[in-house]
Amino acid sequence: MLIRELIEDDIELCISLFIEVFNQPPWNNEWTYEVTKQIFYDFWNTPSFKGYVAVDESQEKSIVATILGKEKQWWRGKEFLIEEFFVRTDMQGQGIGSDILDYACSDIKLRGIDNVILLTNTFAPAYSFYLNRDFKENQTLRLLYKKI
Repeated sequence: MLIRELIEDDIELCISLFIEVFNQPPWNNEWTYEVTKQIFYDFWNTPSFKGYVAVDESQEKSIVATILGKEKQWWRGKEFLIEEFFVRTDMQGQGIGSDILDYACSDIKLRGIDNVILLTNTFAPAYSFYLNRDFKENQTLRLLYKKI
């Protein structure tokens, strides 16, 4: 397994993987190619964007995990906000998520960033994944939304 920074040539494979992962249980989203492509290029064009991929070298052009995020300036210093993190469904539970997360954390630490932040659903397997990797819940923050 090769883990490295995401390059623009990876985007199409990441789009396909994103749709494959999130249109299945437990999320059951309805992502289309067009919408997903727009989101990925919005990420890519963000000045502080940073992405990582895990590539299965035994399969040609096979990206099996992706982290998309950005550096974010905060009053305490810079943070890294993970916007999206996904692993191919049939490869979850094999340590690939931990490996790519460790790689990303090591890389951003070298860039002088000491905190990683993210949002996740409590019903998703990812929730316990993060807690088992020393992420802490912020008990004072709540995600609010309003349909208009």
